Amino acid sequence: MSKPEATATAQRRSRKRRLLIAFVVLLVLSSIARLFVPTEGELLPGQQRVEVREYDRDAPTGKTVQIAYRDLPALNGEPDAPVVVLIHGSPVASMALDRFIPELNQTCRLIVPDLPGFGGSTIGIADYSVRAGARYTLELMDALGIEQAYLAGYSMGGGVILNVADIAPQRVEGLIMCSAIGVQERELLGNYALNHGLHGLQLGGLWLLQNFTPHFGYMDHGIFNVAYARNFYDTDQRNLRGVIERFDGPMLIIHGKDDAFVPPMAAAEHARIAQQSERVWTDGGHLQMLMKPETFAAPVQEFVRRVEAGNFAPQSVDPESFSSSVHEPGYGFLMALLALGTLVSEDLSCIIGGLLASRGTLPLWAAIVACAVGIFIGDLMLYALGYLGKPALSRAPLKWFVSAKTVERMERWYHRRGAVIILTSRFVPGTRLPAYVAAGVLRMPLGKFLPYFAVAVLAWTPILVGLSWLAGDVVLRWVEQYDRYAIWILLGGIFALWLLIHGLVPLLTWRGRRLLLSRWRRLTRWEYWPLWAVYVPVGLYITWHGFIKYRCPPLFTAVNPGIPNGGGLAIESKQVILRGLAGAGDAVAAWTVLEKDKPADENFTALDAFMAEGGLDFPVVLKPDVGERGEGVAIVRSREEARGYLERAIDDTIAQAFAPGEEYGVFYYRYPGDERGHILGITDKRFPQLTGDGKHTLEWLILHDDRAVGMAKFFLNKFEDRLEEIPNDGETIALAELGTHCRGSLFLDGSHLVTPELIAALDVVSGHFEGFDFGRYDIRVPSAEDLSAGRNLKVIEVNGLSSEATYIYDPKHSYCYGLRTLCHQWRIAFEIAALNVKNGHPHLSACEVFRIFFASRARDKLEV
Repeated sequence: MSKPEATATAQRRSRKRRLLIAFVVLLVLSSIARLFVPTEGELLPGQQRVEVREYDRDAPTGKTVQIAYRDLPALNGEPDAPVVVLIHGSPVASMALDRFIPELNQTCRLIVPDLPGFGGSTIGIADYSVRAGARYTLELMDALGIEQAYLAGYSMGGGVILNVADIAPQRVEGLIMCSAIGVQERELLGNYALNHGLHGLQLGGLWLLQNFTPHFGYMDHGIFNVAYARNFYDTDQRNLRGVIERFDGPMLIIHGKDDAFVPPMAAAEHARIAQQSERVWTDGGHLQMLMKPETFAAPVQEFVRRVEAGNFAPQSVDPESFSSSVHEPGYGFLMALLALGTLVSEDLSCIIGGLLASRGTLPLWAAIVACAVGIFIGDLMLYALGYLGKPALSRAPLKWFVSAKTVERMERWYHRRGAVIILTSRFVPGTRLPAYVAAGVLRMPLGKFLPYFAVAVLAWTPILVGLSWLAGDVVLRWVEQYDRYAIWILLGGIFALWLLIHGLVPLLTWRGRRLLLSRWRRLTRWEYWPLWAVYVPVGLYITWHGFIKYRCPPLFTAVNPGIPNGGGLAIESKQVILRGLAGAGDAVAAWTVLEKDKPADENFTALDAFMAEGGLDFPVVLKPDVGERGEGVAIVRSREEARGYLERAIDDTIAQAFAPGEEYGVFYYRYPGDERGHILGITDKRFPQLTGDGKHTLEWLILHDDRAVGMAKFFLNKFEDRLEEIPNDGETIALAELGTHCRGSLFLDGSHLVTPELIAALDVVSGHFEGFDFGRYDIRVPSAEDLSAGRNLKVIEVNGLSSEATYIYDPKHSYCYGLRTLCHQWRIAFEIAALNVKNGHPHLSACEVFRIFFASRARDKLEV
């Protein structure tokens, strides 16, 4: 990467950071704006509101809600016209029925409410279920003085009117089911617990969308929002079969033959149960009532007329004939959904396919075929993306999922192993995507690869779907037994199956087993844990000292008055620290600064002059003036490497003489006024290396090594371009050259090397650095004996307040030992800082601490 490219990368990161900040600001403003959003939606022309009791299922909550409704007299002027209460579906409120209303309003008085949770009614309510909707419908009828009425329900509204008939059958003159839901067995997957789980997933997704996107209240009164999802999630249809069986009044069932949302077989089942019902088929689908309202309005008007006249009798074919005119839908729709789902997540689609097969919703063969077809199409799409060429790898969205380097590595694999890599990549985590894209990039003949694609899919898909099918029976039994927790059991089951698949499949290959071992090591050995796992408890200890013991939270920033940014809290300048050690002479490795504002050629000349003046030869160390954890540090061994580094550098660069020998981290501190200091501990830094055998690749050697496997991901990325190399027998490969744990070094506890001589030597060095009382020296010495004797020391770096006593990462030490040591280290920092403040040295303000912290997190870092 050239310097302009590095600058462009930094600018892109900066833009991303600004976009993130803008997003957070918008989200906060949106959350504030939502506090002022009305709890009711806007009224439609002709709507009014009435206040009624709020319900949670059948129980009043003690609160009230507003129901928006339209009371529309019959257009024929008949004062005693029959009353029809028209209940809308979900997600659109009564406005969706606007084209149907005039058709039915000719001869009927219409009461058209927006159920609470929708439209102009109260949005935030306790219960959005159809059962609660039934209670609100009865409350509205009471408020309007309506003793009896015809109830017409569209879609989810069918569940509402059936529950009204269950609660107060005497108030129902007739039920009109318009493309309406009913029996649970014909709803979605046919199982309440499974449906409840899926509706829970939908609810969770919409809740996240509604609460973590800046919409300024738009979604609160929108269509597809939490209220819509709660309507489905809160609803329980299991009682509706019994309601239909018990209801003996007039009933009209109107349904579209091509309804894909509420299947025609649901209407056929309702007709079979309700022997007294009249049944009408219409052409079209679920939206037929809204698009061609006359096809529904005419049967409804005729139904009401005959009931009012007292001569209602079903005039359609008998229930069995009605049912037989509807064919059980095939598996095509679900199979298509599964196939499409594989394009988003193959694993989840295969797991869901297995669960559907276990439930009996789909045959096992259909689930396997659907997933296999989808996966095969997805594989061809990956091949096609690669066919666009390598430039496409640097552009979104492809660059989000696969790197150009990984594809180049796959190209080398193809040259060595041929098309068989298609088969093996199916069973090696993380290789399928780059392998298939690389096949396209290389313009491999599609005819040659199609059989491999097919065989890979046929070998892979039955395993995933089959495992889910076998385990699904257990998951579904738990779901049905504990339906109250269905969503959590379903999610847990899917996650467990995902873990099972991702755990079993890698076990099929040696590489997969070693990578699993690597993950296990990183999970069980705390030296590999993320920083937050260590510093959350330590942060609580620091907070206690700052707020309670010393009553000055930023007190610790006075620990090193001679080091800027709070004594080395973050983003401190290395050159400032090294200048502070100017009087230490040869105890500090020779160094110079190469300024970022100067051309690379001029800096390269300055590097030559520095090396000539000090009688140095390559290698030399180049590192950014501001950086942490070894980021950007390089040991350059030639002029070409040095020139390349300087061309990429976007910060001031420290050039330093390379000090051979062993490296140690010595944590030193001295209380102000004391003549002698103390050593908290010593880190013995070991640089792991591999030895070639002339037979195995570098990748094999990394995965085979007992220490390197713990950081396999890091080393595989670091040596990505060399993984296929086969080192010669006896050849040594250095895995790490920098004394940084996160970059591969092994840290051992070398505290047994502490001697009075070493303390005295560091007292002398520290005495030349006014204002340094606490931190870690990184030192190179010829041997451990030299270190203990305090001779031949070469200080290569000094770290201040935020440095760690890194010997805690010795594998022999426990997590608790590490926490105790870090807390002890911070206790010393507070004690020294308190003494410095007493001696007149200021500490930073809390605002300055936050500024430094956020600046360090936002800093664009160069990785060399």
